[in-house]
Amino acid sequence: MEYHKKANLKVECTATQEDFDFFGITLDDIIDRTESGMYFLKKAKELCAMTQGVVWTNVAYTLNITMLPDGSVSFEFSECIEDYVMSLRHSLAMADEETRGPLEEFISALEEAGEDEGRRLVSHFEKNIKAERVK
Repeated sequence: MEYHKKANLKVECTATQEDFDFFGITLDDIIDRTESGMYFLKKAKELCAMTQGVVWTNVAYTLNITMLPDGSVSFEFSECIEDYVMSLRHSLAMADEETRGPLEEFISALEEAGEDEGRRLVSHFEKNIKAERVK
């Protein structure tokens, strides 16, 4: 696998078929979130941190997966607030009316917040989401 640091909290990992074979997985394992696919993503994120000197905050995590023309796959691990906002904006397309308003307000608050305040807001938001899932 190849790693490229793109920002302080953003690293791209490019995996080839040989890398998938080494881990004994397919792209479908990742897309379907199988145990082996999730293990691969966890290890890839750890290797990104190790090789690129990144200290993950575990707040505002996003993952973008891109199929490349040569058959390899790019995994872009990010904890940048602006990437998190972009991910939320994509979620708006699927949001129902009840969710849309509060989500738009949250996005606005994140865009106006500084880095530390943004991380605090995201951490609080993610804790609330996890609590709602448990109910």
